[in-house]
Amino acid sequence: MKATGFSLVEVLLAIVVTSVGVLGAAGAVLGIGSQALRAERETEHTLAGRNGVESLVRAGHAAATSHASTVDIGGRRFRVSHGVAEPSPRVKHARVTVSRPPAPAAELDIVLARPRPLPGAP
Repeated sequence: MKATGFSLVEVLLAIVVTSVGVLGAAGAVLGIGSQALRAERETEHTLAGRNGVESLVRAGHAAATSHASTVDIGGRRFRVSHGVAEPSPRVKHARVTVSRPPAPAAELDIVLARPRPLPGAP
């Protein structure tokens, strides 16, 4: 009489192979989720920094000063600070720092230059 079916070794091997595949897929899904969350946070930091840079540019060279403010983006509150130094009468260096604990602060350096007068202008 001939026995049909799978042996215990074959069944165990199939379980191990299937488990490895399922765990690999679960790990990939978790990795994708954490990367998406990180990308969302970086985008929010970038938008907060962009708001800070735009406020300095809108203020113009003469009105650019050091100050700090808070910005709400995506339901999260960010602290945006502007540090402005004036190494010469025509140029101001500004550093925009965006922070939201526990994430590390992000910094951006920009230069604001006073426009040169047009030739023949009073």
